[in-house]
Amino acid sequence: MNKILIRVLQAVALLSVLSLSIVAQQVKRAPFDVTNYVMDVSLTPAERKINAVVDVTFTPLEDTRSITFELNGSLKVDTITRIGGAVPMADPAAKPGARPTPKPAVKPAAAPGLTFVQDQAGVADIGPNVRIDLGDTAVKGVPVTLRFKYSGILELPAGGPLLTKRLAYIGGDQGYLMYAARWFPFHDYAADLATSDISISLPAGLTPIGYSDSPVAPSGGKYRYVQSRPSLVGNFAYGKYQTKSLRYGDYELQFFTRSGNNELIARYGETLGSALQFYSKSFGAADTAKKLNVVQIDDDSLDFYSAQGMLFIANRQFEEGRDVTVARLQREAAFQWWGLTVGLKSFDDVWLSQGLAEYSAVSLRESTTDAAKLEDFRRELLEKALTFEQTASLLRTPANLDDQSIAYQYIMYGKGALVFKLLRDTLGAAKFDQLLKTYLAEFRGKSASIDDLEKLATRIAGQPMRYFFARWVEGTGVPEFNADYQIIRTRGGKFITRGTVSQNYDNLRLPLELQLRSEGDAQPQTITVNVEDSSADFNIESTGKPLAVIIDPNFKLLRISSDLRTSSIARRGIEQFKEGNYVEAQAQFEAALKLDRSNAWIYYHLGLLYLEQRNYDLAIDNFKAARDLGNQGSARPAWLHVWSEIKMGNAYDAKGDRTRAVGAYKRAETIGDNYDNAQDAVKRYMGTPFDPKDKQTNAIK
Repeated sequence: MNKILIRVLQAVALLSVLSLSIVAQQVKRAPFDVTNYVMDVSLTPAERKINAVVDVTFTPLEDTRSITFELNGSLKVDTITRIGGAVPMADPAAKPGARPTPKPAVKPAAAPGLTFVQDQAGVADIGPNVRIDLGDTAVKGVPVTLRFKYSGILELPAGGPLLTKRLAYIGGDQGYLMYAARWFPFHDYAADLATSDISISLPAGLTPIGYSDSPVAPSGGKYRYVQSRPSLVGNFAYGKYQTKSLRYGDYELQFFTRSGNNELIARYGETLGSALQFYSKSFGAADTAKKLNVVQIDDDSLDFYSAQGMLFIANRQFEEGRDVTVARLQREAAFQWWGLTVGLKSFDDVWLSQGLAEYSAVSLRESTTDAAKLEDFRRELLEKALTFEQTASLLRTPANLDDQSIAYQYIMYGKGALVFKLLRDTLGAAKFDQLLKTYLAEFRGKSASIDDLEKLATRIAGQPMRYFFARWVEGTGVPEFNADYQIIRTRGGKFITRGTVSQNYDNLRLPLELQLRSEGDAQPQTITVNVEDSSADFNIESTGKPLAVIIDPNFKLLRISSDLRTSSIARRGIEQFKEGNYVEAQAQFEAALKLDRSNAWIYYHLGLLYLEQRNYDLAIDNFKAARDLGNQGSARPAWLHVWSEIKMGNAYDAKGDRTRAVGAYKRAETIGDNYDNAQDAVKRYMGTPFDPKDKQTNAIK
C-alpha cells in the first residue's frame, strides 16, 4: 500500500469529471461501489503484452451520468461498452471447492452516447484515469456493468503507482500482476472489495499462480480463478518455478521459487506456518481456505507484497546466507486477516490493517520471546514508536506522509501496534479478545472504518471509548509520568511506600504499572493503578527497605521519559545514517549526547558513522567510549561491549594497524557474547582483515 496511490486518490477526489456530451462542462465525481469483476485475460510473454476483456459491475451511490476508473498508464483502452443487464456475481454462499456454474453469455446492449477519455501516463500526479460519460443517468442503487477491452505492454514501472518499483510485469520466463498495479479498471485503492471470476491464458510451459475458492484446472489453455467472497482481487504470477508444498497444522503452504532455496523455504515455511496457526487460534479463520501461495519474484518489485491467499517475495530475500526477516514475515501473514478478510472503507483507515497486523506479529513474538530478551524487545518497539510520533497522528499519517518513509513505518506499525496493546490493557484481555473476534466476524468480506471500530469497542466495553480514540488515534503527543512518594516504616518492621504518580495531560485514562524494588526482595512487587485525569495515588507494602519505584517497568505504555527522549533522538540519527544523510545523522547523535553523556549506545552508533566516513581515529574514540561506559545508559551492555570491540578492530584494520585490530578481536572473543552472530564475525576478521571497501562488512548493527 503506497503513498503515491494515496495522492492519486486525494487528487482525483478534487478532479471534476468531464462530461463528454457537453464540451468543457465539469461535474462532481460521483461515488460508486464495485461489486464484481469477470475477466478474460490473455498474456503474451514473448511480447510482454496483455490483452483483456473485463466486465465491471458497480452500484452508483447517487444518481450520476459520469464515472471515473483508474487504469495503469501502460494500457490502452480500445472500447467501453455498457452491458444491457448486470453480470451475475459469484455466489457468496458457494462452498469452497465447489465448481462455479457457467455464466450465460451477456451481449453488449446499445447505450446512447457512451464516450470516454483516457489520461496518458505521466499526466501530472493524478493520472492515469479513464473518465466515462455513460450517455444517460445511472440510478442510485441500480447495478451497472461496463465491458472494457484494452491491451498494452507491462514491463516497466511507468504507468503504475510507484516510480521506481514495478507492481506488474510480463516477462518471458516469469511475470506477476498485483492488485496495486491497477492492471484492470480500478476503484478506491485498498477499500473497494469485490467478487471475481478471472480466466488467464498463457503459452504452454508457463503456469499461472493465483488464489481461488474452487479448484483450478486448465481448459482450452485457460486457467479459471473464482473468489466468491468480496476481496481485493487480481493478484497473479506465472513462471518456470520449483514447487514445494509444506503443511503446518491446518495450513497448506505452496512455494514457487527458483532452485536452490530449500533451506530458506523450510525456514520461511516454519515462520509463516506458525504465524498463521497462531492468528487463526487467536482471531478465527481468515478467508483463504487455509492456503497460502508464496511466490518468488524479481528485485524490481517490492520486498514483500501480501494479497488474498498470496505472498510475493523479492529475489533478494532469498539471497544465500540472508537471515529470514521473521518479524516482517509474521506481519505479512497477519494481513490475511487485517486488510484482506476485513477491508478498509478508505485509506485513511489503514491503521486498522497495518497497526493490527503489527500488533498481531508483536503478540506472537511476545509469546515466544524468553524473559531475558522480552524487556529489550518491548523497549525497542516503544523507542521506534516515539521516534516520529509527533509528526502525524494515526488518523492523519496516511494523508500526510509517504508510506515508503521510515516516519510512516514507525508511526503506523510501531505506534499503531502499541495503541492496540494499550487498548487491550484498557479493556482487559477478555474484552479485547472479544473485540477482535467480533470485528472479524461482523466485517468479514466487508469494509470497516476507525469509527466502526470505536463503536464496536464502546459496545463491548459498555462505556464510551471516545476519550481513547481522541487521544491515541486522532491526536499526537504522549504523557510523561513522575512518581512522588515517601517511605514509612511500620511498627511491625515493614515498609509502606506511599505516593502519587502524575502526568502532564488532561482527561487521560489508562492502567499504569508501578514496580517497587526493595532490599532483600527476590522478586520486585508490581501493582497496577488506574490513572484518571492527571494523577493517581498508590500504596505498596514491602518487607525490605524500598530502593526505587519504577514506572511502567515492562514498557507497555506510549510514554516519554528522559532516557526514552534521548533514545528517540538517537534513533532518528540511525535512520538518517541508513539513508546516507551523514550530516543530519551526526547532528542527531550529538543532540542525543547533550542529553546523556553516559549513553554507550549513542557513542557506538556515532562510531559506526565515523567508520563509514573513514574517519578512523574518531571512530576508535567513540567505540572506546561505548566499551568503557559498560553498563551505563545501555539496556544491552553485553552486545554493546562485544560489538564495540569488533568495530574498533575494523577501524584499526582500515588504518593498517593489524596488531591493535587483532587485540580488539581477541577481547571480543573473550567476552563471548554472540548477539547478531558476533563470534562468527570475530573468526572471520581474525582470519581476514576488515576491508572498508566491502560494504557488507560495514553494515549497521
